[in-house]
Amino acid sequence: MICYALIAWMLIIQGYAQEKCNYFEYSKEISCINIRSSQALNTEITKALTANEITSENIKTIRINQCNLESFRITTKSPQLKELWIIESNIGSLTSEAFVNIESLEIFRMSRTNIENVDKNVFNNLKTLKKLVLYQNKNLDVLEGYLLDLTCLESLDLNHNPTIEKINADSFFSLVNLVNLDLSSCSITEIEENAFANLAKLKTLSLRYNNLSILSKDAFKGLHNLSQLSLDWNVLTSLPDGVFRDLEKLKNIDLNQNKIKVLKRSHLNGLKNLQTLIAYNNQLAKLSADVFDDLPEIINLNFGLNNIAEIEQGVFDKLPKLTRLDFSRNKLKILPNNLFRNSPKLQSLDVSENELESICGVLSNNLQFLKDLNLYNNKIKSLEPNCFQDITSLEALDFRINKIEEISRGAFRNLSNLKYINLEGNNIDLIPNGAFENLPSLTRLHLNDNSIKTLELGCFDALENLKNLILDSNKVANLSLGLFQKLSHLEILQLTKNKLTSLNGKVFEALTELSMLYLDNNQLDDIQEGCFKNLKKLSTLSLSFNSLTTLTPSIFSVLEKLENLDLHSNNIQTLEPNTFDGLVKLRNLNLGKNKLKQLKSNAFNSLTSLHYLYLDGNEIETIPAKQFETLSELRWLGLDSNNLENLEPNVFSKLTKLSSLNLSNNTIHYLPNGIFDSLEMLDFLDLSNNDIEHISNKLFVGLVGLSNIELENNKISATEPRSFSGLRNLKSIDLSNNKLKTIDSDTFAGLSIVSKIKLGNNKITRISLSDFDKMVFLTDVEVDGNRLSPEIVNQFKQKYRQWY
Repeated sequence: MICYALIAWMLIIQGYAQEKCNYFEYSKEISCINIRSSQALNTEITKALTANEITSENIKTIRINQCNLESFRITTKSPQLKELWIIESNIGSLTSEAFVNIESLEIFRMSRTNIENVDKNVFNNLKTLKKLVLYQNKNLDVLEGYLLDLTCLESLDLNHNPTIEKINADSFFSLVNLVNLDLSSCSITEIEENAFANLAKLKTLSLRYNNLSILSKDAFKGLHNLSQLSLDWNVLTSLPDGVFRDLEKLKNIDLNQNKIKVLKRSHLNGLKNLQTLIAYNNQLAKLSADVFDDLPEIINLNFGLNNIAEIEQGVFDKLPKLTRLDFSRNKLKILPNNLFRNSPKLQSLDVSENELESICGVLSNNLQFLKDLNLYNNKIKSLEPNCFQDITSLEALDFRINKIEEISRGAFRNLSNLKYINLEGNNIDLIPNGAFENLPSLTRLHLNDNSIKTLELGCFDALENLKNLILDSNKVANLSLGLFQKLSHLEILQLTKNKLTSLNGKVFEALTELSMLYLDNNQLDDIQEGCFKNLKKLSTLSLSFNSLTTLTPSIFSVLEKLENLDLHSNNIQTLEPNTFDGLVKLRNLNLGKNKLKQLKSNAFNSLTSLHYLYLDGNEIETIPAKQFETLSELRWLGLDSNNLENLEPNVFSKLTKLSSLNLSNNTIHYLPNGIFDSLEMLDFLDLSNNDIEHISNKLFVGLVGLSNIELENNKISATEPRSFSGLRNLKSIDLSNNKLKTIDSDTFAGLSIVSKIKLGNNKITRISLSDFDKMVFLTDVEVDGNRLSPEIVNQFKQKYRQWY
């Protein structure tokens, strides 16, 4: 498809939208577009051959797109032509003469084409045709005798033909070599008996996305070689006995998205080689013990999203090869004990979103290969000792959103291969010592969104290979010294939304491999010195939404690999010198929404790799001139929502790589000329919601890379002529809600590529469309809410409709 799209695009960009055919050497293809007659088509094909010094024998493919032809015929004999496409065209007449010179054709595709008259014998000359694709064509009911002579056809694709409503007994009678048949997305409501009886070689049949509500017993009679049958997305309510009896080679059947209420053994008779049965999203309520007795080769069963409340004992006894089983989203309250006693190869079992209260006793010692058990969203209340001791190959266990209140000691005994346990969203309040014993392979443990108050000392000691420990959204108030002492391989520790108030200086000392530590949304007001001492590999530390008021000098100094530090939403009032010493790789620092009033000039001295600095939402009143002098790599600086009134002229002079600067929501009333001169890389500047009164024509001189400037909600009453003339890359400027009175041709002079100017809600009394004549890319100008006549406002609305 990428190739065809490229061809179409090349036609457009090279100016070939008029009548012309083009030759593409790499695919040996001639592509014609917008041809207006049959004669012109053949003339243009000849021209393309001549221009490229080739003959018709060189052509393998012809593609005809968006043409209007009174008739269709290739007049040049083309013995090597194998493929013909007709797309989105109009053809007056289509007869067997169309293909008389291209009898070696093997593939013919015609789509979204309107044909006025079609001969029944149109395909008579295509004796070697192997693949035919016809969809969304008008006036071509292909099943009305058009296919009779295509005895060599191997693949027939008729998908998306809404006129096909019925499959008759003789619809495909002559297609004795057909291997693949696609009838998906039609309007089929009926299949006559023996409709496919002559298709002895057929291997794949798709009837998906139709309107079938019933099937006759002999609908699929004779399909002895069929391997894939798709009946999904129909409205079948039942299946007749023996409907699949001739499908002894069928491997996959899809009954997904129907309305089948009952499935019996007699419905599946004959499917002795079936490997996959999908009956997802039907209305089944029960599976009887013998329903699968004649399916010895089954590997995959999917009965998710039904109404199944009962599965009889023995239902899987004759499925020794069963590997994957999905009963998710049903109404199961109980499963029979030893349900899987004869399922030795089962690897994946999904019973999520049911009403199970217990799973113990169901899992027999025969499940030696079970790796994945999904019990998400059931009603399981407890995990009894030895519950899983017989399924020793288990690797993943999902207990999310159940009603578990406690984990008994020994609940996970013998699961030496278990790598993942998820207990999120239960009612657990205590993790006892020994809860996770004998789990040497466990790497991921999720205990988030419970009610855990206590983590007993030693509860994680057996998890020596644990890499991810998720404890978010619990009620943990204290981390005992030594709690993590055995977790030397832990890489991610999440403790957000708990009730921690302080951190012992040695609580993390054993976590030498830790790379990410999340402590957000606690009540931390104290972090003891040395708390992060051994976290040499830590790259992310998040302490946002706590109650920190001070940061101990050099508390982060050992974190030489730290890249992300989030201190957002605390109560930090000052930053002492050397607070961030040693953080030579730090790229992101968030100090937003604290209570900083002033910044000491050497607060950020060590942050030579910093890219993003957020200081928004503080109470900063002044910034020393050399505050950012060492931050030469900074790309993003947020100083919005502070109490800044004035800025030093050289405060940003060293930030030559800065791309975004936000100074909005302060009380700035004056900006010194030259303050932005060094910011050639700046792309976005936000000065909105301040008290700026005047814009000098020297203020923005250095901002040659700026594309967006926000100046709304200030007190600007005047801008000097050509104040924005140096902003040659500016695309958007917002000056709304100010006190501007006059706009003339000098106001925005030099803005050669600007596309949006917002001037609403000022006091403008004079403005003219001619002031904007040189702005050829301008599409949006807002002037509402000024002191302009309705006529002037309407003029702008007429010319710049996109904004309005």
